Amino acid sequence: MYPTPEQLAADETTPPDKLRVLAYESVELGRLVATNPSAEPELLRELASSQDKATREGVTTNPNTPTDVLLKLAGDFPRQFFSNPVLSLLMLENPNLATDISYWSLLKLLKQDDVPEWFLACAAMHSNSLVLEAVAKHKQASEKVLEQLAIKSRYDPELGLCIAQRKDVSQRVLEKLAEHGAGSVRLYLATYPKIPVRVLEILVENPEPNWNLRVAIETSIAKNPNTPLNVLEALIKVPYTKVKNAIAKRSDLPKHLIIELAMDYRVHTMNFLPQNPQIPSNWLEEMAEHENERVRQMVARHPNTPVHLLVQAAKDLELRQFVAENPSTPPEVLEELAMDSRGDIQAAVARNPNTPGYVLEILGGTPFHDLLLARHPNTPESTLQKVLWRLALDERLSVRKYVAQHEHTPVSILTQWAKHSPELRPWIALNVRTPSAILEDLAKDTSKDVRYGVAKNINTPPHVLEKLAEDWRLEVRQAVASNPNTPGDMLEMLIKDWHLRSFIAQNPNTPATALEQLTQFFRYDWHIVQHPNTPYTLRQRLLEEFSTSVVETERLFVARHAETPVEILEHLAEDEDPVVSKAAKRSLKKRRGS
Repeated sequence: MYPTPEQLAADETTPPDKLRVLAYESVELGRLVATNPSAEPELLRELASSQDKATREGVTTNPNTPTDVLLKLAGDFPRQFFSNPVLSLLMLENPNLATDISYWSLLKLLKQDDVPEWFLACAAMHSNSLVLEAVAKHKQASEKVLEQLAIKSRYDPELGLCIAQRKDVSQRVLEKLAEHGAGSVRLYLATYPKIPVRVLEILVENPEPNWNLRVAIETSIAKNPNTPLNVLEALIKVPYTKVKNAIAKRSDLPKHLIIELAMDYRVHTMNFLPQNPQIPSNWLEEMAEHENERVRQMVARHPNTPVHLLVQAAKDLELRQFVAENPSTPPEVLEELAMDSRGDIQAAVARNPNTPGYVLEILGGTPFHDLLLARHPNTPESTLQKVLWRLALDERLSVRKYVAQHEHTPVSILTQWAKHSPELRPWIALNVRTPSAILEDLAKDTSKDVRYGVAKNINTPPHVLEKLAEDWRLEVRQAVASNPNTPGDMLEMLIKDWHLRSFIAQNPNTPATALEQLTQFFRYDWHIVQHPNTPYTLRQRLLEEFSTSVVETERLFVARHAETPVEILEHLAEDEDPVVSKAAKRSLKKRRGS
């Protein structure tokens, strides 16, 4: 019995010339010939150009297919390409085989789940960054391959981050990234809370050449809760203030490092340690007897220092200024220090946020600390008035500007300056204490800065704002539109000016009718839906519109809003964005009380 054409096409003993004839008899026979290992390479090259997909697929699996043809077909049939038994032999002949595959084909191959490890190692030698990133993200990539990529990532931050962000990344690979990675990758490692200790040590041992990145990396290491003591001890010796500040504020700072930091000039000058509330009072009590002056001064400055030590330190000339700064210093001690002849000690008392009014009144007897007293919240009104009168006579323009905008400046000073000191009018116009009559006069000033200040002042009368609403300067009209004292009917009229609409949409005094008008224009719905005067029905309509928006933040806003209808929340619970979906489900759970 003679074999059928199908049997001949599949039979490995069929002569090559017969296979060539069969290949062109029909599409079905061509498919069988394409998988036959006895088919000649030239015939397979021809079949690789077939219009039939199954034929080309068969050529991809054939071990007799020419290498160049096989590599061209790889992207179209990645699974069949990897199943070809000749592939491992080709790899032995050419270790750089992956670099001979076209870029797009190679990316398709690397998307396959079952890529052989040897092929990933070969692709890791490619020069294209996207190919390397695909290898770095592949779940089959071995530690050796990732190490190789980590070394190459010095000038490719994206590649380094792909490796660092793998959930299964090993400590050895992280160590390579810490040593060879780009600066931004090393910064990522420094901020990662569960980073191995050895990686942090390598980051410190191999400082970043870029100064800004080095400071950022070492500051992050100093803040990292997992940073060991030996690394902190090394970091204390670096000359960067930000790093020292981060160490000084750690909650787990040991006593000997506190002392070392206290002796550091930068730490002492910037007052870092007294800002750390975790330093225990019993340690401070021990350090109060330390031989180093800066350590004792830090103790005198720290809010956790026991009161009896502060009382004792106030008698020491070297410590009096620092006791005067301490917010825990008792009022009676501050009173005693306020009468000290030294100006720096008096200034420290005036800066102390807890200095009582009667002590500040003592300091107000002389003009030496007037600016400090003018800024202090506890300064008595009588003292404050006296201080502001003295400052008003100061020759420095910056000081008079400060007085012009101070909320307690006497009206008589503002009135006089408004008439005779044009350089101070912009600040007088902003002052809420300025009388309405003065503001009305200032609204006619030729300076746009003065008119702007009047338009912004919440005490400006409505009839003055109405005139300023027609000002030729846009910034003046915008100030009127944002002024909460502007009447609602005026705001409604100003909607005609498109330059003012966003300011009107955010003005707390905008009435519901004006908000309704604003919905006719594009770009203001976001402000309107959050406005306290927006009617319930209008807000519901806007929430419904936002729920179908292509912008994720708008859908997320709806998912979190307390007034969003349940049916909209149920729809958003199926949202393609996981953050929106999760927020909607949380809101539904809260509504249902479960």
